[in-house]
Amino acid sequence: MTRKRAVIYCRVSTDRQEIDGESLEYQEDKCRRYAELHDIEVVIVLHEAKSGYIHYTLRNKLTFARQLIRDHMADMIIVWDLRRFSRNFVHSAMIFEEIESNGGEIVSVSENIDNSLTGKLVRSILAWSAESEREKIVEYSNRHWQTRRAQNLPLATGRAPYGWQWANKEKTRYHINKEERLVRLSIFTMFVEEDMSIRAIAHKLTEDGILPPSKSRGNKVKSTAWQPSTVHKILVGTDNIGVLTICKTKLVTTPTGKLVRQPNANITTIPNGIPAIVPNELYELAQYKLKHNRVDKSRLHLKPEDFLLKSHIVCKTCGYRMGGRYRIYDGVAVGYYQCCKDNNKYDACPDLTGIKADKVNTLVWDDCCRVFEAIELIRDTIRANIERDVQSFLEHTTGSQQLIQLRQEIAYAEAERSKHPEGSYYYKLISQDIQGKQEQLRKYEEESAHAATSGQLLDLYQQQVLSFLDFLSVMKGKYHEASFKEQRLALDVLGVTVTVSPAGQVSPSVQRVETDQEWFSLVEAAAITGINPKALSYRAGKGEFATTKRDESRRCTYVHRDELNRFLADLTLKPRRLRDDIQPRVEISYSPIFAGVQSSLI
Repeated sequence: MTRKRAVIYCRVSTDRQEIDGESLEYQEDKCRRYAELHDIEVVIVLHEAKSGYIHYTLRNKLTFARQLIRDHMADMIIVWDLRRFSRNFVHSAMIFEEIESNGGEIVSVSENIDNSLTGKLVRSILAWSAESEREKIVEYSNRHWQTRRAQNLPLATGRAPYGWQWANKEKTRYHINKEERLVRLSIFTMFVEEDMSIRAIAHKLTEDGILPPSKSRGNKVKSTAWQPSTVHKILVGTDNIGVLTICKTKLVTTPTGKLVRQPNANITTIPNGIPAIVPNELYELAQYKLKHNRVDKSRLHLKPEDFLLKSHIVCKTCGYRMGGRYRIYDGVAVGYYQCCKDNNKYDACPDLTGIKADKVNTLVWDDCCRVFEAIELIRDTIRANIERDVQSFLEHTTGSQQLIQLRQEIAYAEAERSKHPEGSYYYKLISQDIQGKQEQLRKYEEESAHAATSGQLLDLYQQQVLSFLDFLSVMKGKYHEASFKEQRLALDVLGVTVTVSPAGQVSPSVQRVETDQEWFSLVEAAAITGINPKALSYRAGKGEFATTKRDESRRCTYVHRDELNRFLADLTLKPRRLRDDIQPRVEISYSPIFAGVQSSLI
């Protein structure tokens, strides 16, 4: 009698379980004992570490076992229990049907189910139970973080953030790690007070021998270098000022079985949920700098003075910012502003607008000098608005005191209401009073949220504006002698935005060559069409029309008449006279950081 052949299939859900080996070895040992007891030949033993909830076709080892059954190279699949196949009821039914339709058998060692009709019913019930069990596992896993979230406690699913450590074994609160606290403070100090870039801070920390968070916490990483992304993450974290954010992301299994992190809809912030390390004023200044840091500090040129309008100039065609670049003409580097929307050829700016930097810099600064002539009007408006902002800030402080008083009155009224039986006259009267005060409190809170102004940012704002006023007073009549730093300050305060249109285009004067001559040198073609020979040579070099060498002159490059006519039919030219005439291409607008000045400039 021929011995039956079997595939032993063992599965666990995680790689960690597979490395530990206990679950897989235990399953294999039990399945081998069953095969020996029933005189079954083991063809192969398959180990797999993947979730049973993902689609069964995405599990390679199970797919291989099914293929062996289909090819009749095995007669049965032996598993420890039916949950090894899948934790999805429908998937389990499809696997069972496929195996049995190809003449195979399913053997569950721990459950000992036969292939009778009753056995199939029990098997289906167990498959349903496996899916139900998974739902309970997920529910139990979620219960932990849901309970801690409801109690405004940290999730305690890992290590404490860099700069803190757990204060107790239950992981219900943090306390500050003194050494890591100094590193966090030094990052903010270098960024705000010393005006260092994020990359320079990362280099400085690495050179000083300070270990990055992942290395200092014992992670298996080789590098001891700080990354700019790590510094940026520390700078933007609200935990610096005592605001704890939990449930930021969640771990999700994709249909292909990969684990990925996605934004969590249950994200929650807990004020005062973690001890503050950085003063609020320093944190707000860092956020203000980060908002403007990307354009002002990235890709610094060797000569920043060549690109005065950096971060202030945009392309009119696509609305994208224009960056500074150099072009070499006769060995000399010439500064140009070029539209930066050119990375994706399917979404690139159709015009890729460019303009000479020195000319547009001069034009814009001359226009700013015209604005400076109204210095007295500007000064009066600025000072009036500064006084108004200070008054608004003081009124907001008074409003905050009123909010505190109103909350205290509501708390007192609720305490008085609790002294009377529900439904009584006094209970209803006090409830109406509480309802009115709660509505008033809601309105005050909305107004406070919209009118809130940070005192530190107000100081920064005043400092910037008053520095601009000093510049106007000192440089009166000598604005063209201003330094590059003073010019940049003036552009920032005035909120200058320069919009550049693409250069005008014209069609060639001759759009078709009618002659018996078939071949033309580029010089002859330029003479006939009225196009500059250098322009023709440049277009030929870009492959816009085909050229060749001929026997009559190996020094010259020739173009056929038909090829030249095809090129001329679609040709548009951008003459230098239109490119250099920047006045009609440039629009200058002002959005001062002090309100009310716009109308006085027009």
